[in-house]
Amino acid sequence: MEKNIRPGDRKKEQLRRQMKDRRMRLSREERERASKGCLQSLKKLPDFLNSKWVYAYMSCKNELDTGKIISWCFSQGKRIAVPKVFGKIMRFYEITSLADCVPGAYKIMEPDCQEGCPEIVFEGFMLVPGLAFDRKKNRLGYGGGFYDRYLSSHKNIVTAGLGYDFQLVEEVPSEEHDRKLDYIIIS
Repeated sequence: MEKNIRPGDRKKEQLRRQMKDRRMRLSREERERASKGCLQSLKKLPDFLNSKWVYAYMSCKNELDTGKIISWCFSQGKRIAVPKVFGKIMRFYEITSLADCVPGAYKIMEPDCQEGCPEIVFEGFMLVPGLAFDRKKNRLGYGGGFYDRYLSSHKNIVTAGLGYDFQLVEEVPSEEHDRKLDYIIIS
């Protein structure tokens, strides 16, 4: 018997399953084409182009390939920070190469550092993963709340959700505390 599950939570879980399933069916060619398209769209955004620092994430499970975006940022002299998870907390650490990362929490590539490493906290541009987005700039994440918690205490970061064209849906169930994205980059 289900205990106190709100209708919005049920909708979120259903949408998460649907998006994960659809994403896993993508071919390598479809993923590569969409990843290139997102990079091209990012290159047209002054907020992205003018940012010296980019908060990125290491893609996994058929997400858009952020490795190409990160590599392009390095080639432009941008500094990159990627997340590392400690329990329920996510912190960002600078990397100077994709090789600076090792498998971490949830088998996602993370910076190879310990809790004592100096955390990067800056105003900049953040690439945000998601399973679904809507035109009101709402985002459906994976359900762990890592980005919601991080962004609630770092309000001066410009955010862009990255996704495939099918991840743009009519409506993402959202709550009052959810932070809307500044941009949604869909390809």
